[in-house]
Amino acid sequence: MTGDHPGLRHQSGARTSFRVAGCVLAPVGLAVSGYGFASFLGHDGWDAPTTGIACFVGGFLVLMVGVLCLQAGFGGVAARYGAGETVPVLKDSASYLSDGQGIMGAGRTVDDGPQTRGAPAAGPYCRSCGVRNDPDARFCDSCGGSLA
Repeated sequence: MTGDHPGLRHQSGARTSFRVAGCVLAPVGLAVSGYGFASFLGHDGWDAPTTGIACFVGGFLVLMVGVLCLQAGFGGVAARYGAGETVPVLKDSASYLSDGQGIMGAGRTVDDGPQTRGAPAAGPYCRSCGVRNDPDARFCDSCGGSLA
């Protein structure tokens, strides 16, 4: 595996290949499909408009394969963007809906005072996941992120 990310053995190369294939196939498929549609519409009579139909269907299939390649190549980027946009909203919503108590560790903003046995930690909140940690913790108990 490359780096510390799970996935394919040569994930970076595969991702690049999907992106290049998608950028080539999608426009070609769109052009061929457009040509076939225009050819079909411009055909006079019904004596064999099969070339236009075949170009339209074939081009549409190539377009779909190109779009699937683009989705495979850029899927991780889109997922990380979506998570970055939705997680802060989720944390704010959890804080609002639970009066600062949070829901399953997300959105907790209330300080319960000094820590007693069995009570939640009284240290800093993690910037990554929002979990409250022990006062002397250097790393998050939940996600392992640095608290410095």
